[in-house]
Amino acid sequence: MKYLGKITLALIAAGTWWLAFIQEPEQTTVETNKTHKIDYYLKHFTVLSLTDTGLPKQKLRADYLQHYVDDDSTELTSPTITMYSIDKPDLHIKSDTGYISSDGELVLLNGAVNIHRESSKTNADMVIDTRNLRVQLTNDFAETDEFVNIVSGKSTVSGTGLQAHFREPIKVKLLADVRGHHDIK
Repeated sequence: MKYLGKITLALIAAGTWWLAFIQEPEQTTVETNKTHKIDYYLKHFTVLSLTDTGLPKQKLRADYLQHYVDDDSTELTSPTITMYSIDKPDLHIKSDTGYISSDGELVLLNGAVNIHRESSKTNADMVIDTRNLRVQLTNDFAETDEFVNIVSGKSTVSGTGLQAHFREPIKVKLLADVRGHHDIK
C-alpha cells in the first residue's frame, strides 16, 4: 500500500505534465499599428484652384509636401496660400509649416503666420501677424486663438484671437484684449 500511494502520485504528476505538454499554448496576437509612412512627396510645387467660371480662386504653394498613407494627411514646409479677388489686391498667407486634412477642407498653418494684402485705391495695405492659423479653404475663413497684430496704413490693432472672412468685403474680428492706435487724416 505504501508503494501504491507513491505510484498514484507519480501517475498524477506525469498525467499533469503530459496534459500541459500536449495542449497548445494560447496564441497571443500583437496588434500592429499602421506606421505613419510617407507614400509620396513633392518639392517646390503649386496648386491652383479655379472658380466655376474659370477664374483663379486660390493658389497653394510650398517648398516641400509629404503625404501620409495611413491617415491621408499632408504636411507642408513654407506654405503660401494666395486668395484672389476680382478687381482687388490678392491676399497672401505665409507660415513656417502647414498641415492639410485628408478631405482637403482644413489647412493648419503652424508657427509664425503672416497675412499681407497690398493697398488699393480705397484701402491701405494690410499686414496681419499671428501664429497657428486654421484656414477653411471652401469658405475663405481663418481663425486663431493666438496673439494677433494688424497694421493697415498707419493704424495698428492688436488682440488675442481672430476670426476672419477673406472674401470681399473682408471681415476681421479680434476676440479679446483688443487695443489699437488709429491715424485719422
